[in-house]
Amino acid sequence: MWYGTGPELGSLHPLTEQFSKREPFGSAQPITIRIRGVMTLEDYEWALAGGNDLMIVTKFQIGDEPPVERLVFMRKNAALGWHDDFFNDVVYSTRDFTGERLTLRLQIYDIDNLDEGLVQSVESFAERTGGLFPQLAPYAGAVDFAVGPLVDLVDAIDDHDRILDERVTLEIAEPETGHKLLQPGYFVQSKGSIDTSHTLGPNLRLRDSNGDEYRKHSYAVLELVRDELADRQYEIDQKAAKLVSELQGKGQSQQAALTYLQETLDAYSKFRKLQRARELQSRDERTDAEQNLLEDLKSNDALQPYLGDD
Repeated sequence: MWYGTGPELGSLHPLTEQFSKREPFGSAQPITIRIRGVMTLEDYEWALAGGNDLMIVTKFQIGDEPPVERLVFMRKNAALGWHDDFFNDVVYSTRDFTGERLTLRLQIYDIDNLDEGLVQSVESFAERTGGLFPQLAPYAGAVDFAVGPLVDLVDAIDDHDRILDERVTLEIAEPETGHKLLQPGYFVQSKGSIDTSHTLGPNLRLRDSNGDEYRKHSYAVLELVRDELADRQYEIDQKAAKLVSELQGKGQSQQAALTYLQETLDAYSKFRKLQRARELQSRDERTDAEQNLLEDLKSNDALQPYLGDD
């Protein structure tokens, strides 16, 4: 189940309510979603009491665009309790949110017979790249990276012991309309129901109505902020993972994968042509061939609004 509280923290609310005086998100605004911590309280490793072979995967989807997965945590014999030392805690980040609804899914599982060698390879790769998009793993080019087993494991994660696994769709909408609002604040996913008298404290741990730390069910805390925190490489990887996901047939855009790829490459081609035209315009002198190329580029209807006069 999902609950929320404002950036100022405090009592929990249904997601259909506005958490604080801060306005919900709107179109063209920056937004970043981070996973801030996970509390695991159920032990599925009966022979080794006190921990799980833990794997955490996040997924976001904008409207009907292809979903993008992110592996944020993987550890053998992870102790029960609070975890926040993720490979990278950014789930999604953009300077310009263009959708109307955003679907989030958080999958936390105890993995049966998790291979220690695979864990070490993943950790090593994640340290070098700042995180891991499973869709890009086959193209990573790291010789010590066990691509096949990892991709298979992520694709079949729900075959293992479920700790938390639930999706939620947040929308750009007016408060008090029954929609789950896309708004700044903290979002709590709990394995069991939580009374709205519970609160989220400064350390991001749940507290019950008596002020004691909540220890009944596992839960996770995500944060939504009106900011863009990801660097340029992350943004590129995020878009590349979305493209690969569509080509693998995981999207719901009702477009053939080839059509989606063609549209993406068409946009890339136009950008490179525009980049080349601006480069030629900036030169003090041009050869005849360069001048002819510039005139040809300026005659392109798609580029004319962005070139102006040189």
